[in-house]
Amino acid sequence: SSGINAEYGGRDKCVKDFPEDNFTSLPHYLKDWHFAKSVPAESVYRLPNLFSDDWLNKYWKNRDDVSDDYIFSYLGPAGSYTPFHADVFRSYSWSVNVCGCKKWLILYPGEELKLSDPGLNIEKQCREKQLKYHLVLQGPGEGIFVPSGWWHQVLNAADTISINHNWANFHCVPKMWKYLTSELMLVEREISDCRDLMSDREWYEQCQLVLRANIGIDFTEFFQFILINLKYLSLETFNRLVNGLPNISHPLKVLDLPKAIDTSDYNVKPVSQLYTLDDVIILATSIYSLIKSCNC
Repeated sequence: SSGINAEYGGRDKCVKDFPEDNFTSLPHYLKDWHFAKSVPAESVYRLPNLFSDDWLNKYWKNRDDVSDDYIFSYLGPAGSYTPFHADVFRSYSWSVNVCGCKKWLILYPGEELKLSDPGLNIEKQCREKQLKYHLVLQGPGEGIFVPSGWWHQVLNAADTISINHNWANFHCVPKMWKYLTSELMLVEREISDCRDLMSDREWYEQCQLVLRANIGIDFTEFFQFILINLKYLSLETFNRLVNGLPNISHPLKVLDLPKAIDTSDYNVKPVSQLYTLDDVIILATSIYSLIKSCNC
């Protein structure tokens, strides 16, 4: 962080160090502002080609029942920051500074598990425990990509405006699915004392309800996320995907279209035991193949 003062001519208002905890009095920070919704994004900035295959925001923009996306603008004064976290749904993210300077602390996957307290002085803990991490100084006009599952915190070292997208493509899907199933298992464990009071269907629905409240998505939405994005693949890419799937017989593969979409119509076990990612993709590709063959 020694380059921050030099970058900004030694201004007194530059901030070099992260807050020691997440509960100190911090400057106000405008985060997660959906600026591109009110002003067409293409009139302000052009999406980098590397990040254009965006399944996550394509899914949300195709939904009629909600108006949401993960395309944000951030405006913050020096000293404002985003606490330690991994990105939503274990998606990727990218961030470009319009102006200002950010200091990033990014841990290698798994290193976050070695922290004594993920809410207290992360940088000091990283040094003392000799964890594997990066400190990155991001100047004006510079961009940064954060892979799936890499925990990080971000300090505005100077007054900063940035564009930030959470995004995902097919290569990110396995990590997203692993995250959903691990979170579901935590839900099942936490409310296991209620299991005997519910039928299989009630248990499934309750666990999905809590899962969505905790992380913002459930298994039905994840399935729809896969299905919608399959529709945008070229025929060549779609066929390559289908041909690469395991050639197995699975009960989910032969479900008809209504049952596949309405999970309450079939006998459900705890979902973490019933589904693998292959099952979900096989089911989605089977339904999409059916839709294409019916021209509907």
